[in-house]
Amino acid sequence: MDSAGGMRRFAEPAEPRTIIAAAGGRGVGVMGIRAVQAGALTEAIDRELAADDPDRRDYDRAAPFRRLCGELGVDPALLAHRYALTMAGVDTVVIGVKNRAELAMCVEAEAEGPLPEDLVRRIDALGLRGQL
Repeated sequence: MDSAGGMRRFAEPAEPRTIIAAAGGRGVGVMGIRAVQAGALTEAIDRELAADDPDRRDYDRAAPFRRLCGELGVDPALLAHRYALTMAGVDTVVIGVKNRAELAMCVEAEAEGPLPEDLVRRIDALGLRGQL
């Protein structure tokens, strides 16, 4: 996770969790964005993307996340939103929904609450941080 995808406009390594921790240490609130990584953490991309598009590459790299979601019987977007809401130091998550179904899923994710620590560890063990 943690990818800027097609929004990336810098050469340095992305270090969002370092930035989140620094902000929290200074009493600055953090708004999480891209909870589903521009579609990379959903069941399927909803638009045509070239094979070399950063968001398409993120989607391809996130295949282990979708497999885990399949094992759990949960929609990847729902789990991604819950993960974002669970992240230490994130005060709120900006949702980018395109329709009522996506909005309903975000509301459901918030209602289900934070993920259990063991599930966060399973997601983190997929090794996607820093890759996406």
